[in-house]
Amino acid sequence: MAGVMHRAPLLLVLVVAACRPAPAPPPPPVAPPSAPIVAPPSSVTATAALPLEASQAEALGAADDASALVGRFGHTVGGHSRSVGTAQNGYLLGGLALTESAALRILPQTRARGFYFGTVELVTLLERAAQAVASEYPHSTLRLGNLSKDGGGDIAPSHSHNSGRDADVLFFAFDRNGSDAAPTNFVHFDDNGLSDSPEPGRWEFDTARNWALVRRWLTDPDVVVQWIFVSVPLRNRLLDYALREREPQSLRDRAMHVLVQPRDSSPHADHFHIRIACPADDRPNCIDGFGQTAHAREAQVDALLQMYAHGSPEEQRYARELLTLPVDGSVAELPPIEGDEGKPE
Repeated sequence: MAGVMHRAPLLLVLVVAACRPAPAPPPPPVAPPSAPIVAPPSSVTATAALPLEASQAEALGAADDASALVGRFGHTVGGHSRSVGTAQNGYLLGGLALTESAALRILPQTRARGFYFGTVELVTLLERAAQAVASEYPHSTLRLGNLSKDGGGDIAPSHSHNSGRDADVLFFAFDRNGSDAAPTNFVHFDDNGLSDSPEPGRWEFDTARNWALVRRWLTDPDVVVQWIFVSVPLRNRLLDYALREREPQSLRDRAMHVLVQPRDSSPHADHFHIRIACPADDRPNCIDGFGQTAHAREAQVDALLQMYAHGSPEEQRYARELLTLPVDGSVAELPPIEGDEGKPE
């Protein structure tokens, strides 16, 4: 989470709003957006929008930088892309093309077909996560299969990549022969995390790096991940690893809800399929469909609490800004983030 320089998106207002009681009716008009609302330090604990622990509330209450407690913070990361409709029946306006780097590569067949477009939120999430994993595990390269095509719509065989919110992401794996090589295309893994096609036994599912990627997706402060489709045996390896590493309970709970093996599809034993929730600015034309986005959304709250506890002064200021919203009625008119409850298709 180091080096967070961007402003918080409107989506995180929804994160906070979901954790507070229903707001009172909006008050009379306040200062225009150009004059942000600032909560005095004495009111921080009273207006904190999260169920903070006593030590966290005390630390926030002791903050002496009132400028850090701005209630109307920032903009979406969105730019001008628009996800319209559902993932299975929709399209994409103003999609952003993925940019390759040393940490991120597009499979040749994906590039040849032009299936590397997505919403600004999805593309920047993938780019940030790849860089984060490469920083934690030097020389790591994340490889991507299909996103969406420019304009969206059906792409064979990925008929759920219609609206720019889905991406196929290859697993990290290491060579059991001892070389530094990594798979450059899809590899199918068995229940023990070993490759069975192609090159049986050569590759092993790299649980540590794959969990680092999942953790980065689920704790990103800008984008809500709705689903990460993956086979049950590989999902269990990830959750077991997170438990052994003593990851926060709340983050593991989020991962349990978001990591799922899809029905009516392959079990996803050769790649992650990540789907983000509808960006706030794209509603109501963007439709989440089935999904428990509330569970995923709480991971962003976790990330901010961790940032406040362990981050740099700049990161702590950023986290305080998002965690301490004055009750000024500004959240009353925000659209809901929830889709219909149910199972993924």
